[in-house]
Amino acid sequence: MRDIKLVVFDIDGTLIDDDRKLISENIEAIKKLKALGIRVVLNSGRTFNAMWKVRQALDLMGFDDYSICGTGAFVRRNADGKALISNPLGKADYEKVLALLGDEDVQVSVHTKNYLYLNEEVPNRGFLEDQAQVGLAWMKFEKFEDIEDGISRIAIAGEPYVLDSIYEKYGQVLKKDYKLMRNEVHIMEVLNKNAGKSETLKKLCEKLAVRADELMYFGDGINDVKSLDFAGVGVAMGSGKDEAKDVATYVIGSNNEPSIAKFLEEYFCLND
Repeated sequence: MRDIKLVVFDIDGTLIDDDRKLISENIEAIKKLKALGIRVVLNSGRTFNAMWKVRQALDLMGFDDYSICGTGAFVRRNADGKALISNPLGKADYEKVLALLGDEDVQVSVHTKNYLYLNEEVPNRGFLEDQAQVGLAWMKFEKFEDIEDGISRIAIAGEPYVLDSIYEKYGQVLKKDYKLMRNEVHIMEVLNKNAGKSETLKKLCEKLAVRADELMYFGDGINDVKSLDFAGVGVAMGSGKDEAKDVATYVIGSNNEPSIAKFLEEYFCLND
């Protein structure tokens, strides 16, 4: 058993079940970890205030508690949302994506710490599914400068086959300036080139003086693969993507069961 100092959790498909709820046994096991002096960090594609229920339920509200949010766009201090690491996007990036896509049958939204910004009269299915997952309010803007600071990502929402086509046509062009992520079939994320869940996790580990072999990571998605591979102990959900399970040290049960609690209790002997 490794000497683990930091345990990092993805949220969707990992910490929460398919009804987007936390499992009580998992909550209690994570609180026991904290009582042992082990740091707990969240690492999600969600922006900061789309994670508030999870932070609050797990008592991760201190000035020394942190969240990696927006697929690595920011590391924020949980107590007050202050950014320790920032990889934002801006107006020029938004305009570049809009110009490139032209009349494609998609909608382009902007994710910030508190809101989803979308200038459409009727949101499409992809946007609504994304909104339901992250749980943030939808806002419009008259001019881009009205958007609050700290843009985590630009999201291209549409039917999966349309996004497949867009990736074929524009993927290589976008990759010259941005990082692209397709963790959900209805959304393509455009990120700052320096963002990414694993890239920002490595930077946070450096700040916290935690080595890779002292890190345990739980995840389920394609955007968790590099983090699972980087961690000394990578734990993939059995209900997750094959790509995540292929690189993990351990594969546990479903996110709809207290699989995380069972693993933590056995690995750290929490009930002894």
